Amino acid sequence: MGTKELTLREIEVLEQIVHGKNNKEIAAELVISETTVKTHINRLLGKLGVTDRTQAATSAIQRGLVPLEFLRTSQ
Repeated sequence: MGTKELTLREIEVLEQIVHGKNNKEIAAELVISETTVKTHINRLLGKLGVTDRTQAATSAIQRGLVPLEFLRTSQ
């Protein structure tokens, strides 16, 4: 993943992205503003070296940041 690690909050946002949630849904789930969600997304996209949410979700699964078991057991 490059030299920068994702923060715990960025990983939480990434997990929500993998589940297909939009910014408003992520904000409600994590009890933060949509602006803060956008900030976390922009930062995690940069850290992962991807340009959009779909690539971020794919990268998260491929790198083991969001294990497939998480997808089967939560939502």
